[in-house]
Amino acid sequence: MKAAVCEAFAKPLVVKEMPEPSVGPGEVLIRMKGCGVCHSDLHLVDGDWADGGTPLPIIPGHEVTGVVEKAGEQVAGLKPGDRVGVPWMQYACGVCPACRSGAEMLCAAQKTTGVTVHGGYAEWVKAPAAFTHRIPEGLDLVDAAPLLCAGITVFSPLRRAGNLAGKTVAVAGIGGLGHLGIRMAAAMGAHVVAITRGGDKKDLAHELGAHEVIDSGKEKAGKQLARIGGADLILLTGISAQLFEECIPGLGPNGTLVVLAAIAEAAKVIPAALLTGQKRIEGSVIGTRNDMDAMLTFAADHGIAPIVERHPLSAVNDVLERMRRGKIRLRAVLTP
Repeated sequence: MKAAVCEAFAKPLVVKEMPEPSVGPGEVLIRMKGCGVCHSDLHLVDGDWADGGTPLPIIPGHEVTGVVEKAGEQVAGLKPGDRVGVPWMQYACGVCPACRSGAEMLCAAQKTTGVTVHGGYAEWVKAPAAFTHRIPEGLDLVDAAPLLCAGITVFSPLRRAGNLAGKTVAVAGIGGLGHLGIRMAAAMGAHVVAITRGGDKKDLAHELGAHEVIDSGKEKAGKQLARIGGADLILLTGISAQLFEECIPGLGPNGTLVVLAAIAEAAKVIPAALLTGQKRIEGSVIGTRNDMDAMLTFAADHGIAPIVERHPLSAVNDVLERMRRGKIRLRAVLTP
């Protein structure tokens, strides 16, 4: 099979022939139809996570969609021809404190698609059936690929927040995560405020379902949010410590700021600012398998799909370079 392989960090991927995976008990073999290119893939390839236990060579990619070709022994519920997706989480132990508390995505023994086991930058992918998800018929297999990471990342905190009808949800950053956050929050009945810098994405934000758009380049986002009463929930999807700091004053009473972006810069927080109104700051990473299935159903029911660029697998290094330069429009998906 053709695959794009990371043989050394900070080097271009090598597109070459690799052996087709053989499936064992409890596993399925999937013919890849689409694999999203996530910013996490760039961190992996560029060596930012070189000390994270990734074995080399590795096939990256954790937003995989395709069709089941073979099912191994002991596989129940999946058969050849089924439309499926393979996400970031490919194994959780089920017995550690995180798993037992219902947070399996925090399992220390977790196996990660495209990071610790081979992923979706290939014509064929194998995965445990227990961590493989059905893709509803209402979703296009290629366009749906980023839902396996970006979609679940924004859906999980929205779901945890409970009934959002009539509440104010702000989405800070209109990119690969943010554009899905706007659509999902709007579909849940929230009053959605999009936060972006400059006016170039204002029309897009309204098309996605935002009721208001704040230009953080004109005035600090928090001040503008506070002026309209504050947000019940803010999804921070932009990789900016400055934006993080600016959003905190925009929280309303009992409001929550959820950090979804991997911001590596230091940020200043004045703890006293959280006391008035009992404001909260929390992080959120992907979600459980139950969250994933609920998200895929929700997306199909509401016609929510990522906005993607499609590129052939052979162009993977060009796609990664465009991502480094910030030239990808929202999401990119590789096809075989």
